[in-house]
Amino acid sequence: MRRWNGSKSQRKALDCGAGAAAVLSSPSPQAVAWPVPMTGRTPRALIVEDELLVAWHLETLARELNLDVCGLVPDGDGAIEQADDLDVDLILMDIRLAGKMDGIEAARRIRERRDTPIVFITAHGDAATRAHIEHVVPGAPVLAKPVSAARLREAIATVFKTEQ
Repeated sequence: MRRWNGSKSQRKALDCGAGAAAVLSSPSPQAVAWPVPMTGRTPRALIVEDELLVAWHLETLARELNLDVCGLVPDGDGAIEQADDLDVDLILMDIRLAGKMDGIEAARRIRERRDTPIVFITAHGDAATRAHIEHVVPGAPVLAKPVSAARLREAIATVFKTEQ
């Protein structure tokens, strides 16, 4: 599994599930079954976060919630590319990202191509930012950092329920 590298040359499609045993050796008591509507498979998640330690924290939480983490990317361009290449079912998106594009613009461009649920996770949850998110990606949950497993579980349940 690609752990972290912001260089464009290293953005490659990843095999979901590779390395999962290294992150978690046994299921968490918080694990949840999230069958993807119409397929019944474990949802594939993409984490878009430019801070490595935060990305790893989100990866751990996502795996504890029984999500198949397919990739970690630090920028908006990588998010757009990987959302398509990896055919993800869920995106955990930071707002302030590496590069010129922010997470809201990346989400807008992803939504132009596909209807993937997006959960925003940010330290910038002021009213103006939330209003902008609501305008660009209506109904997308916005979680404040640091994120707890319970809050993330709740947000994911909301977006998957909306999708069904």
